[in-house]
Amino acid sequence: MFRILIADDQEDCRQAVVSSLQAPGVEIRTACSGSEALRLLLASRFDLSVMDVHMPFLTGIEILSHLRQAGLKTPAILMTGNPTAAIEAAALELGALSMLHKPVPIEILRITVEQIIQRRDQGKS
Repeated sequence: MFRILIADDQEDCRQAVVSSLQAPGVEIRTACSGSEALRLLLASRFDLSVMDVHMPFLTGIEILSHLRQAGLKTPAILMTGNPTAAIEAAALELGALSMLHKPVPIEILRITVEQIIQRRDQGKS
C-alpha cells in the first residue's frame, strides 16, 4: 500500500487531487490546514505528501522544515498558485521532489506521482 497525504486548504483543489490519485494500492488521507498536515505526518508513515504552500497555521515550507528537524524525510510535492523563485528554492532546499504551479494540470500530477511510486517499488526489489 502506497500512502499519500494531500494537504490543501481549498476543498475543491484537495478533492481534485484526491480524485486524480485514487488507484488500487493507494491509500489517501487529507488535511485542510498546515497544522493538521504536520500532525498527521508526525503520527503516521506516509510514502508521499502533496501539499499546498499557502495554508492556514503552517505553510508547506514550514511543514517540510519541521519534518526535517524531526528527522523525517517523507517525500513531498508542493503546489502553489503564487510561485516565486524564493519559495521554489526553499522547497527544494528542504527536500521537496517537485514544485507544481496551480492550477496543477492533473495529468502532470498523476504522472509525477506514478513515477515516484515506480521508483519506490524498484528500490524494494
